[in-house]
Amino acid sequence: MAFCSDPDGWGPVSSVYYNFTPCFADSVFPLLVGLGLLVLLPRELNVLKKSPAVFSPTTPWFYIKFALLALVGICQSVYLASLSTVASSLFDLRVIATLAYIASLGAAGYVQYVEYFRARVPSGIVLFYWLLSVITGFVRFYGQVQRQTWTQNETLFNSFALGLLATIGELLVAACIPRPPSQYESLNGELDSSPESSAHIFSRLTFSYMSKLMKLGYENFLTEDDLPDLPHESRTDKTREDFDVAWQTEKKTAAPSLPRALFRCFGATYLVGVCFKLTGDVLAFTQPNLLRRLLMFVNTYNSDSVDTPLSGGIIIALGMFTCSFGQTMMQQQYMQRVFSTGMNIKSSLTSCIYRKSMFLSNDSRQSKSTGDIVNLMTVDVQRLQELTQSGQALWSGPFQIALCLYNLHALLGNSMWAGVGVTLCTISLNAYIARKQRALQKVQMKVKDKRTRLTGEILVSIKSIKLYAWEEAFIERLNAIRNDQELANLRKKGVFSAIANFVGSCAPFFVSCSTFALFVWTSGRPLTTDIVFPALTLFNLLSNPLTQIPQVITQLVEAMVAATRLRDFLVSSELQPDAVDRLDAATDRSQSAATITNGTFQWDESGTHPPALKNVSFDAKAGQLACIVGRVGTGKSALLQALLGDLYRESGKVMVRGHVAYCSQVPWIMNATVKENILFGKRFHADFYEKTVRACALLEDFAVLPDGDETIVGEKGISLSGGQKARLSLARAVYTRADVYILDDPLSAVDQHVGRHLIDNVLGPEGLLASKTKIMATNAIAVLAQADSITMLRDGSVVETGLYSEVMKRKDSEIYKLIDDFGTTQREQEEVVEETEEKKDPLASSSDNEDIEEVDYYSGKFGAPLRRASTASFKKPALIDDVPNRRSKQAKEHSEKGQVKFSVYKEYIKAANLTVVIIFILLMIASNSMSVGGNIWLKHWSDVNTEYGDNPDTGRYLGIYLFFGLTSAFLTLFYTLTLWIFCTIEAAKKLHDRMLRHVLRSPMSFFDTTPLGRIINRFTADVNRVDEVLARVFTNFFTNTFKVLFSILVISSSNPAFIILVVPITFLYIYYQKFYLRTSRELKRLESVSRSPIYAHFQESLNGVSTVRAYSQIRRFNRLNEYHIDFNNKAYYPSMIARRWLAIRLEFLGSTIIFFAAFLSILAIAWGQLSSGLVGLTMSYAFQITQALSAIVRMTVEVEISTVSVERILEYCKLPSEAPEVIANNRPALDWPAEGSLEFHDYSTRYRAGLDLVLKGVNLKIKPREKIGIVGRTGAGKSSLTLALFRMIEPAAGYISIDRVNTSKLGLRDLRQRLAIIPQDSQAFEGSVRENLDPGSRFSDDELWHVLELSHLKGHIAGMEGGLYARVNEGGSNFSVGQRQLMSLARALLAPSKILVLDEATAAVDVETDQIIQETIRKEFKDRTILTIAHRLNTIIDSDRIVVLAAGKVVEFDAPEVLLRNKNSLFYSLCKQGGLVE
Repeated sequence: MAFCSDPDGWGPVSSVYYNFTPCFADSVFPLLVGLGLLVLLPRELNVLKKSPAVFSPTTPWFYIKFALLALVGICQSVYLASLSTVASSLFDLRVIATLAYIASLGAAGYVQYVEYFRARVPSGIVLFYWLLSVITGFVRFYGQVQRQTWTQNETLFNSFALGLLATIGELLVAACIPRPPSQYESLNGELDSSPESSAHIFSRLTFSYMSKLMKLGYENFLTEDDLPDLPHESRTDKTREDFDVAWQTEKKTAAPSLPRALFRCFGATYLVGVCFKLTGDVLAFTQPNLLRRLLMFVNTYNSDSVDTPLSGGIIIALGMFTCSFGQTMMQQQYMQRVFSTGMNIKSSLTSCIYRKSMFLSNDSRQSKSTGDIVNLMTVDVQRLQELTQSGQALWSGPFQIALCLYNLHALLGNSMWAGVGVTLCTISLNAYIARKQRALQKVQMKVKDKRTRLTGEILVSIKSIKLYAWEEAFIERLNAIRNDQELANLRKKGVFSAIANFVGSCAPFFVSCSTFALFVWTSGRPLTTDIVFPALTLFNLLSNPLTQIPQVITQLVEAMVAATRLRDFLVSSELQPDAVDRLDAATDRSQSAATITNGTFQWDESGTHPPALKNVSFDAKAGQLACIVGRVGTGKSALLQALLGDLYRESGKVMVRGHVAYCSQVPWIMNATVKENILFGKRFHADFYEKTVRACALLEDFAVLPDGDETIVGEKGISLSGGQKARLSLARAVYTRADVYILDDPLSAVDQHVGRHLIDNVLGPEGLLASKTKIMATNAIAVLAQADSITMLRDGSVVETGLYSEVMKRKDSEIYKLIDDFGTTQREQEEVVEETEEKKDPLASSSDNEDIEEVDYYSGKFGAPLRRASTASFKKPALIDDVPNRRSKQAKEHSEKGQVKFSVYKEYIKAANLTVVIIFILLMIASNSMSVGGNIWLKHWSDVNTEYGDNPDTGRYLGIYLFFGLTSAFLTLFYTLTLWIFCTIEAAKKLHDRMLRHVLRSPMSFFDTTPLGRIINRFTADVNRVDEVLARVFTNFFTNTFKVLFSILVISSSNPAFIILVVPITFLYIYYQKFYLRTSRELKRLESVSRSPIYAHFQESLNGVSTVRAYSQIRRFNRLNEYHIDFNNKAYYPSMIARRWLAIRLEFLGSTIIFFAAFLSILAIAWGQLSSGLVGLTMSYAFQITQALSAIVRMTVEVEISTVSVERILEYCKLPSEAPEVIANNRPALDWPAEGSLEFHDYSTRYRAGLDLVLKGVNLKIKPREKIGIVGRTGAGKSSLTLALFRMIEPAAGYISIDRVNTSKLGLRDLRQRLAIIPQDSQAFEGSVRENLDPGSRFSDDELWHVLELSHLKGHIAGMEGGLYARVNEGGSNFSVGQRQLMSLARALLAPSKILVLDEATAAVDVETDQIIQETIRKEFKDRTILTIAHRLNTIIDSDRIVVLAAGKVVEFDAPEVLLRNKNSLFYSLCKQGGLVE
C-alpha cells in the first residue's frame, strides 16, 4: 500500500473489525490534531502577546503539568521508534503523522507556559487539542486491543498506552487546576468579576462555571450580594454606547430603521448563534437517518440470510447518543448567545429611552405621557427581546422544513411533494392569521397604554381621589378600559391563537397522510417500518417549525409594532439645542447674567396653542434680584422656562451666563433622605451645609423629623409638608452655589414669618445668595422691597419693568398699585425687620433668627462669590436601605422565599374556575391519547405491510390514521379556546379588579411608604404576565409533561427492561430539578424585585426633568439609571445561564435514554422479543423525550415565575384596608351635616405606626357657619388637622364629631362626600375638563359653567377648544399651578357640604386673584363652616376665630381681635412678622 504497509489498507473502516483501519487511525487522526494546533498557533500567540503580564506564582501543579507533557513526548518518541521498525519506509504516513504530533506537543507546551504568565484562562485551542488527543487515542487504543497488538510489538503497545494515560492526566490538570491569582489581581479584586470571564472553554460549553452559584442557591436563599458581576460586554454603559453609534448612523438615512440599527450593533454575536443553530439543526435531522439504519439493521438481523454482528447496532446506538448530545451542546450555545443579545438589546434600549426622555420637547411630552413611556420600557422593549430569543425560527424554520423535505424525498421519492403542497397551504393560512393578530396587537398596545396612563394618574393623585371620595368613579373609568376594551381584544387574540395551534396540530397529520397515501398508490413499494418510522420522526421534527413559525410570526408582528413605536419615540422632537446661549459666568455687576431679547416662545414647535410669551424682553444683571409678577396664567412660569430652554423659541434671543440652579413652583423632591436631596450629587461640606439649612429655616424641621436630615422623605416628598418641600428645594439650590438662580414662587408654600426669614437670610442683600443673580417669579409682595428690578407680565407680554426705587416713585405704575394695594412699603418692611430682629420668632428655634456666621465670607461683595460646590464621585445607590434603626425607612419590597405556596395556585385556579380547568386538562389528555393512538395504528399498518410485502387495505388504514390525527387536532383547538377564553381572561379580570380595589382602599400610609414605580410594576409587568404569558406557559408545561409520560409509557410497554432504567434517571432528574428550582426561583424573584427601582427612578426623573436639566445633572441620573438596569440584569443573566446549565445536564439524560432505548432494543432483538415496528415506535418516542425533559423543568420554573406575578398581585389583594366605605347600620341622615358644628375631643393622631404623634390632645369646639383660620409654622400640624377631619389618618386617641355625630363610626364615603376641600396639592387628571370637575357625572353642564365662573376659570375654559370637553393633559400640564388650584375651588363649589376646608387654597395664585377668590368664598360659602389654612395672614385675619398650632398642639384659640389685643400672643407675633400690624 502507498504510504502505509498495513494489510488492512486505508479503509477507512476495517472489513474484519468494526473499527477504523490502522493506516487511517494512526495517520489521519494524529496528523489532523497536530497540524490543527500548528496552524492555529500564530493566532493564539498573537492574542497572548497582547495580554498584559500577570506573573502568577508557580505551584506544584505547574511542574506536574509540564512533567506529564514531557512524559507524553517521551512515550510518543518511543512509539515512533517502535513504529519505524514495523513500517516499511520512513515515508510511511503513520511515521510522518507521529512526527507532526510530536512537533505539536512542543507547540502546546510553549503556549501553556506563556499563558500561565499572561492569561487568566487556559487556551481553548490547547484544551481542545488535549481532548481530541484523548478521544482519538481511545479509538486507536480500542483498535490495538481488538488486534492484540501487544503480541506483535509489546513496546509499541505499552508506550502508546502509557502516553494515552499521560495525555488524560495532562487534560485533567490543564482543565481542572486553575492558575492562582497574581498579587496584583488579589489586591485589586479582579477575580471577583463575572465567573464567565474566568471560565475555560469546557466550562463555557457545559456552563459549569454556574455550578458554584447553583450550589449556593441550593443550600441558602440567594440575596443581592450573592449575584455575580455581568460580563463586560453586557454592561449597560457598553451596550448603550454601541447602540448609540449604530443609531446615529441609522438616523442619517432617509427612513431610519430600529431593527437595522440593532443588527448593526448586536448582529455579530447573533450570527455566531446562527452558526450553532445551523449545526444543531443538521444534527437533529441526522437522527432519522440513523434510525433508518437501525431499523434496516434490525430487519437484516431478523432475516436468516445474513450473519450480522450486534456490534453494528451498538455503534449506531452510540452514534445516536453522540448526535443527540452534540445537538444539545449546539442548541444551548445558540440559546446563550441569543438570550444575551436579547438582554443587551433590552438594556441598551431602556437606557436610550431614559436618555431620550430627558430631552423631549413639549410636543413630544404632550403626545407621550409618563405611562406611555413606561409602556415602551416594560412592554415594547420586552417584545423585541422575546423576538431576539425566538426569532431565529423565521429562517431556521424554513431551513428545517427544507432539510426535512430533502430527507423525505430520499426516503419516499416524489410522494413527498404532497407534503410540500400541504405545508405551503399551512404557511398561507398562518400568514393570514398573523395579519389578523397584528391588527389586534396594535389595538392591544394602544389600550394597554391607555390603561397604564390612567392607572399612573390615579396613583399619583390618590390623595385627592380619597379626599373627594372618587374611588368608585375612577374604578369604573379604569374597568371600562380594562374589561370592555383590553380584555375583549385579548379574547379575540386568544381565538386566533387557538386557530393557529389547531393549524399547527393538523399540519403534520395532513402532511403524513397525503405523503403516505401518494406513496402507497404511486411507488409500488410496501410502506414498511424502515420507511414509516424515519418518516414519522421527520414529520415530528417538521411539526416543530410548523408550530413555531405561526407563534414567531405573531411575535414578529408584535415586535414590528413595538419597533415602530420605539423608533417614533427615538426620532421624536427634542428641546431646541440652541434655545439658550450659555456663556461663562459674569465677572462684574455691569454684565447681564440672563437676558431675553424680543423673544416669542411657543409651548410646542407646531404652534397649535397660542404663544406662551410674545415679544418679551428681559434683563437681569449679575448679582441682582429680579422679580417677575403678574396674575395667574399670565406667563410668569413660562418666562422662567424660556430661560431654562424648556420652551420653543420662535424668535428672539436668550442668553444665560454661568451655572444655573432652579426651584420649580411644585417642589420636586427625590425619594431619598433630606440630606441627599440638599446635596443633590455634590460633595458634602459640613460648614456650608449647616449655613444652608439654617438660612433655609430647616434646623427645627430636622429636630421634629424622625431621623433628622437622614429621614427618607418618600416619593415626591410625601412625608413632608408643602412648606418643608419648598424650603428643601430652596436649600438644594443654595447648596449648589450656582451663578444664576431661577426661582418659581418659592415663598408661596411657606408661612409669612418664614418667608421673611428666607428673604433676610437667602434672597436679600445680606442673604447667602447676595452675590448671585436671582430671577424669581413671585406672588409674595413682601420680597419686592428687596428686588433690584421688577417685571410685570400680562397675557404673555411684559407690560412694565423697572427698578424698585423707580417704580415706587411713579404713582401711575401698575407695579406701584400692586404693592400699594396688597403689600407694604419698603419703609414699613424695614421697620418690621428691625422690630422682629429684636424679638425672636416664638414658634422657631433659637437658631432660626440668629445671624448667619461669616455671611460676608460666603456672599460678600461681588468679585468674591461662593465657591461652586464640587461634584461628588458617583456612588452606587443603595437599593436596600440597610441603615439600622431608621424610623423613616421605606418598606423593602416584599419577596416570598422558597417554593410558591399551593394557596397561590389554588387562588388562581379559583379565579379561573376549577371546573373549566379540569375540562382543559381532560381535553389535553384526550388530545395526546389520540396522537399516541395514531402512531400505534401506524406501527400496526407498517408491520402488516412488512409481513405481506405489499400495501393491503390502504383506504381503511389511512382513514383510521386520519381520524386519530383530526380528532387530536380538534381537541387541541378546544382545550386552547377553553384555556384562553374561559380560564385566563376570567382570572385576569378578577385578579386585576381585586388588586385595583384593594390598592385604592389602602390607607395613605401605604402610599407614603411604597414607591409609585413599585405599584405600577404590579399593574404593568405582573398584570401583563397574568394576561398573556401565564396561559402560554401552562400550555407548554402540560404539553411537555404529557409528552414525556406518554413517551415513557410507550417505551416501557414495548421494552419492559427500560423500566429498570427509569428509576435512576428519575432520581437524577428530580435531583437536578430541585438543584435548579431553588436557585432559579430566587434569581427570578430578585430579578422581579430589582425591576421596580428602574421604573421608580424613571418616573421620578420624568417628574423632575426640568430640575435635573437645570442643575446639569443629566449625566449622573443616566448613570443611576444604568446602574439600576445592570442590577436587574445581574439577576436575569445568571437565571438565563442556569437554564442552559440545566438543559445540558437533563438533555444528557435524554441522550442516555435514546442510547439505552436503542441498546435494549438491540438486546431484545437478539433474544427474538421485538419486531422492527416496535423498535421504530420506541425510538421515535425516545427522540421526543430529550428536549421535553428540560422543557418540563424550564416550564416548571416558568410556571412558578409567572405564578410569582399572581402571588405579587394577591399580596396587594391582601393589603390592609381603610375603614369601610359604608357602614350599613350606621349611616348619617341624608341632610347631614345640617348645621356644620365641629368638635375635636382630646384628639391625637400619627401618620403611621412607629412615628411620633403629629397632633397631640387637640380640643376644639367650632360652631355652625363659623369661619376658622388655622395658622402655625410649617410642620406645626395644620394640614394634619384637615387629614384627620377626612380620616385620611385615623385617631390614636380621642375622636372628631360633626353635628354631634362621631365621625370614627361612619363609613369613609359617607364622611368624605359630605365634606368639601380645596387641597394643598392641586391635581388634574388626563381627560376632559368635565371629567376633572365631576368624574361621577352628577351635575349638569350649566352647574359646571356656573362654578367655573365663580372660580374665575370660565373665560379660560371657554377659550379652549371643546369648552367643558376640552382636553386636560397628563397631570394638568396644560394648566398653570394657579389654574389647577382654581379648578379645585370649582370642585369645592360643586360639593353641597356645610363644612369647607381650604388647605392653603390660594398659595399658587397672585395676590390680586387671591383677593377676588376670598370675596367669592365669603359670598358663596357664607352659610358654611369654613376652616382655612393660609400662609398669607391677611386671608384669615377676618375669620371669626383663629387656631394657632405649635408642635401638634393648640396653643391659642380665640377671635383675632382678642389675640391681637394681647401683645404677648403668638398670633400677634406672627402678624407683626408678616407686617400686618405695626
